[in-house]
Amino acid sequence: MEEYCRGHELLWLCPDSVNIARLVVGGVIDLVKENIEERVGNGFAIVRPPGHHSYGKLPQGFCIFNNVSIAAKFAVERLNVLVFDVDYHCGNGNYHSLKGDNRFLLVNFHAYHHGAFWPYEEEYDYDNKYTNVVSIPLNAAMNSEGDYFAAMKHLVIPIANEFAPELVLVSLGFDSAYYDDLLEHGQGIKAHGYGHMMKLLHENWPNKVLAVLEGGYFSLSYTECAVMATKGLKGLALPRMEHPKYVNPCMVETIWNCLCHQAKTWRAAACHLQELQLMQVRYGLPRYKPPAVKLFVGTGFRYIWNRVQELKIARTRDWIPGMSDADKQLATEKILEYIKEYDYSNKTTELSEKEFLEQLLWNSERAGQAFLLSIPITLWYYEGMKNCLESESNKYLIIDMYAYRRANAMLRKTDSVQEGSSTKRANV
Repeated sequence: MEEYCRGHELLWLCPDSVNIARLVVGGVIDLVKENIEERVGNGFAIVRPPGHHSYGKLPQGFCIFNNVSIAAKFAVERLNVLVFDVDYHCGNGNYHSLKGDNRFLLVNFHAYHHGAFWPYEEEYDYDNKYTNVVSIPLNAAMNSEGDYFAAMKHLVIPIANEFAPELVLVSLGFDSAYYDDLLEHGQGIKAHGYGHMMKLLHENWPNKVLAVLEGGYFSLSYTECAVMATKGLKGLALPRMEHPKYVNPCMVETIWNCLCHQAKTWRAAACHLQELQLMQVRYGLPRYKPPAVKLFVGTGFRYIWNRVQELKIARTRDWIPGMSDADKQLATEKILEYIKEYDYSNKTTELSEKEFLEQLLWNSERAGQAFLLSIPITLWYYEGMKNCLESESNKYLIIDMYAYRRANAMLRKTDSVQEGSSTKRANV
């Protein structure tokens, strides 16, 4: 079984894994059935293993079967389905399962960092070719719940309303939470932010929102996030959330890029883009244009990952060192600090129309800030991978450079022997 895992990326199986994964998929399908037949409203499937990285016959990334995409394909025979993926990692399994099928709309928030982060492919940037995919690549760390909410209100909700889903399936990853295991290198959604996102989906599609657990690694964080997400799904009171007048400039740039791209397909995106461009003109600023040349720093990384799997030498253990005691203490302090600040007495204040548009005001200062904010985390991931590849024996996730160089040397030796034998036979 471990030999099988060596031909895949970030996969570990035990004898009961497949049976448990089948049970999970069946449970998620049952939840969808119950909702379609109006026996239950919104729901939350708290399951393991997760699923949003796997597709077809390819298990990977801790995922065996794609719970959400399989359930979506069951439901789509009767309903239009929106799949909303808010995990930290790219929902590449959802992407490959649903791309190009206009019965689905896939919204995919994910860490990208100009391609320095897994899965190291430019295809997951904002401008993929599939009209039913809204890819929202994140190039900065620590985007807050307010930043995510801005993307939802400016981009996701208008497009999704035009699509008119009859069922919303959420790949609900709590690894985007504030001080999950990546600490300051991760994203920054506080637990009540997940609640407000689920509540927003519920307000737009009442009792048609089904969430399925994906990532989340620090127990204090993901348990609090689960509580708040459930409150949001049930339409219960949530702590007050701030709608920032000043959104993370990296998120602002991503929203603009996404709107420019999605305006080619969705009238709602085109209309909102026009409003924003007119705002730019009113402030004496140039209309926004996506960059003529995009940054992508992951060139060559994906090749190595694919080659490691072809050679069946992928590391199957100790991919990630885990949180140290000091990390856990820091994360605990940060999480308890914001929990103590929950405010149930005051309602969340909505922005005025002017303030809402000005969230995305774009000028040279914000462009510079967006670039500078993206650099530290991009370099952190880039250097981790690059330092491994340039060494004789370093290890990084599935890669063991000693095993990789040894396997390639053995292949060259085998090829050389075979070539020599062929030449000898030809001379005879």
